[in-house]
Amino acid sequence: MSTSAPPLPLQNHGGAHASTPSRRERDETYWGVIVALSDRWRVIIDEQGDQFILQKHYAESLHGGVWRGQSYSTTRDGLIAACVRRDCLSEASQELLLDALPSTVREYAAQIELPR
Repeated sequence: MSTSAPPLPLQNHGGAHASTPSRRERDETYWGVIVALSDRWRVIIDEQGDQFILQKHYAESLHGGVWRGQSYSTTRDGLIAACVRRDCLSEASQELLLDALPSTVREYAAQIELPR
């Protein structure tokens, strides 16, 4: 088990499209992004704090794309296994970030401020 602090949800880093964080998991500016693994893969926490979600980005229209859930886990180990199965961890540092998460999503949710 790692002794480093777990990653907190990313702050809105939308650049030219920065806006108020969204409550919709499919949006680029979703409030609960934990880590962006690449331009096409990211890990979020759902709004209720019940699951880690591995998402993949899909370009579905001329106006941009959406994020779609590919795996849903309640544990860190389940999340890491899903990332390994989908070959999402291209750098060792990404696995270290995920390894720094608490062992369950409930523990992680207790450490952050969920939206109301």
